[in-house]
Amino acid sequence: MAKAERVLRIAGTYYRKPGLSEKEFHDFLSYRHGVECAKIHERYGILKYDMAFNTESTRALGKSMKLPYKLNDHDLQIEYYVKDVSSLLAISGDEGFRALHVECEPYVDIATTTVTVSWVEVYLENGKLVNIDGEGKSLQPSFEELADIKVSGEPVSKYY
Repeated sequence: MAKAERVLRIAGTYYRKPGLSEKEFHDFLSYRHGVECAKIHERYGILKYDMAFNTESTRALGKSMKLPYKLNDHDLQIEYYVKDVSSLLAISGDEGFRALHVECEPYVDIATTTVTVSWVEVYLENGKLVNIDGEGKSLQPSFEELADIKVSGEPVSKYY
């Protein structure tokens, strides 16, 4: 089995604007924004783009399980998976992408948005072990290889 490649994950957490219902937020982000963004992301070679909605019902589920952790209270997490940042830099300058983010203004409280940039190590996918050799050892690159990330020489374009 081949050694795993490093994949970067850029994840943003978002809150809906005050007074907006969960349904209004979901319907816009899922049926309008997410679909149109995915079409743009495909053109730029994004490996994966997903949205995870965190609603009153999912937070209630977490509370009911009495998890020993603090539950996040954001309304949405969006994740991008990329080989390097060049595709994200290119997307940020796309006029269609910019227009979609301006369109989000009535729905998303941009001032409370947070972003995490990380690499991903996958060990189980579609219910099957991956990136583990026949002896049960990880096929992930070394920490040194994974952490050898060059900083961007340019900022993203202002797309919001």
